[in-house]
Amino acid sequence: MMTMKKIHAIHHILATFLLTGILASCNKFVDVPLPNSQISGTVAFADDGKANSSMRGIYAVTQGAWDNNAPFQGGLTGYFGLASDELQCVSYDNEKQAFHDNTLTSRTGPVGRLWGLMYNMLYQVNSLMENVEKAPGVTAATKTQLLGEARFLRAFCFFYLVNAYGDVPLPLMSDYKTNALLKRVATDKVYEQIFTDLTAAQQTAGDQFSVAGNRVRANKWAATALLARAQLYRSNWVEAEKQASAVINSKVYEIDSLSNVFLSSSKEAILQFANPGTNTYTMEAWYVLGNAGNPVYRLTPWTLAAFEPGDKRIGSWTLKASNGDTATYKYKSVNTTAAAERLVVLRLGEQYLIRAEARAQQGKLTDAIKDLDVIRKRAGIPLVADVKPDISKEDLLKLIGKERTTELFAELGQRWFDVKRSGQADAIYSKRKPQWLSTSILLPVPAADIQRNPNLTQNEGYE
Repeated sequence: MMTMKKIHAIHHILATFLLTGILASCNKFVDVPLPNSQISGTVAFADDGKANSSMRGIYAVTQGAWDNNAPFQGGLTGYFGLASDELQCVSYDNEKQAFHDNTLTSRTGPVGRLWGLMYNMLYQVNSLMENVEKAPGVTAATKTQLLGEARFLRAFCFFYLVNAYGDVPLPLMSDYKTNALLKRVATDKVYEQIFTDLTAAQQTAGDQFSVAGNRVRANKWAATALLARAQLYRSNWVEAEKQASAVINSKVYEIDSLSNVFLSSSKEAILQFANPGTNTYTMEAWYVLGNAGNPVYRLTPWTLAAFEPGDKRIGSWTLKASNGDTATYKYKSVNTTAAAERLVVLRLGEQYLIRAEARAQQGKLTDAIKDLDVIRKRAGIPLVADVKPDISKEDLLKLIGKERTTELFAELGQRWFDVKRSGQADAIYSKRKPQWLSTSILLPVPAADIQRNPNLTQNEGYE
């Protein structure tokens, strides 16, 4: 009988072969064109079916080169969890230690993997947009939908880049010679492009892919959900409330039970990333959870302290490791014959927390409490409306922040980004992270890209 280790090894070889053309330059900015076998060329856009296949190929890039802890194979969750005060490891390799100790350099592997994956993905998105627009065999309806979906994916890449690295290059075309020499663009300008792309995607991406079990392509609601998050990050409270309300009021998605949230059939999932290849398990489960008896990542004492007595998320979303540590356990399927789980990228639970925070910031405390209590009720902890109906704005915002910690832990770096946007990184991490520096809040720009592009500059605090 073939073991999971052997299966994984075979998958790794096959996937690396298939994606070599996409990710050969994963640690450098896109300075060479992708081969014609990728999405460029008239054959790839001969008709609706082929154009949709090209789009599916872009989503495949999120699986990286199937290497250990690539960004959407546990990397974003694990590395940013270590860089913050959220997660710790049972044992550390050099890369994990550097994130945990906040001693990154521009040559630390994951620093280049996230950058490289996102810019490779952006190249393909821009190429698809250019080709779809001029493809005579693609119907008008499909063009509109694919262009909207592409705008979402472009905004998605820019969102993670700007929050991880700060000012970043902003490629809006597939001309690799131009892109390879782009300068970094101010954060405000990057967000302007994110807002522009997501607003366009809302209008054109359509509402397909909203059936439970088939939410692996972005639609207008995914664009709206990411827009709500982006507006929150920029402290645009009115817009954040508006966009989150649109998702919530659509009634397309439902708050699901704790045991169902991360399943393929989740009613709460707004966007999921399909498992790589024929995998029946998420790579998030494989690399973050690891061996079920000895999980790789455990919650820090600070994360554990945020949970209130009787919180059902501890029983459902964590696991006691063999040494007594509390480990992450949102994704459970490693040995399975069916694709029971998919990586959840956007979900309704976060939208309630976005709206709660946006409403509280505007002084709409009663409405904010109602949103917060949707999440607390599922967790089985006392409702604020019952125990603290007269809570102050300041205390309510602290409680919402606490709830983001206990609801969104181990989900693609949410804690890291929350602390960063709050402006409290130095106050929090300087007490909990002995080697913390104010400049640690941004990743370094990969050294290889600075060497190739004379117009790139390094973030403060790095060589």
